[in-house]
Amino acid sequence: MFAKLKKKIAEEAESITSVGADSGDDFASDGSSSRGDDLSSQILRRNDQIRKLEAKLSDYAEQLRLLQKTKDKLEVALEKHQDSSMRKLQEQNEAYQSNRAKMAEGMALALDKKDQEWMEKMASLEQEKASLSARLAEMTEQSLSLFQKRDDLDELEGFQQQELAKVKHMLLRREEQLGQRERELQQKEGQLQTARSERQDDRPNQDTAATAPGPGPVTPNTTVINSADLTDTREINFEYLKHVVLKFMSSREAEAYQLIRAVSVLLRFTREEEDLLKQTLEYKMSWFGSKPAPKGIARPSISGATDHWS
Repeated sequence: MFAKLKKKIAEEAESITSVGADSGDDFASDGSSSRGDDLSSQILRRNDQIRKLEAKLSDYAEQLRLLQKTKDKLEVALEKHQDSSMRKLQEQNEAYQSNRAKMAEGMALALDKKDQEWMEKMASLEQEKASLSARLAEMTEQSLSLFQKRDDLDELEGFQQQELAKVKHMLLRREEQLGQRERELQQKEGQLQTARSERQDDRPNQDTAATAPGPGPVTPNTTVINSADLTDTREINFEYLKHVVLKFMSSREAEAYQLIRAVSVLLRFTREEEDLLKQTLEYKMSWFGSKPAPKGIARPSISGATDHWS
């Protein structure tokens, strides 16, 4: 707008200059051609032109003043707008920075919380892993002990089966010996009946035999013992006793505990001696407790006398 106004003022100045030049030329030509024109009419015309130009200049000055005032108002408004824009931009920037700081703080807190939760989860998982490892080790140990006990039980069952087979064999031999003894007894009874009939037939010979020294009469209560059978029985009992005692001494406490009754029967232990043997094995198998002391059991001495433990 100011450029257009300046351009218009420059055009008006050029037109005034051209008009003055034209009037000078006209005046010169009039002076040269006709000396009779009136000078006053030219001056009036020039004054009219000057007044018109002054009016235009005043109009232009007024327009310029208005434009300058408008320019000042626009500059003030522009400054106010720039200030408000800068203030709004600064406020928005501050709000953005504060929001960003709050978001960063919130994100940091959330990350810290997540890290803490993950650490707690990791700790709980580690504890669960440790407990599971302990349970696994315990179950492995229990399974190994169970397998060991199963093996021991199988071995004990095998040993018991062997012992039962030996006992059955001994019982069969005893039954055979008993049958043989019954047959011998029947034979002896037959011989006894024959001897009685012969004694009734021959009284004098019986009286003579009664007065003469010799073996006593055979009665039904007389027991006839075969020395060979007695030797076989003693050998069988000794072999069985040796086998049981050797197994008792070489076995573990749990297996030896199962053999207490057999050892007590073979060695003819009393009730107190059997209880003492059980308590001693229980003391060896347990972690706590005190060793049982023998009471009322005969203790052998060098001199041959028997001392009793109190």
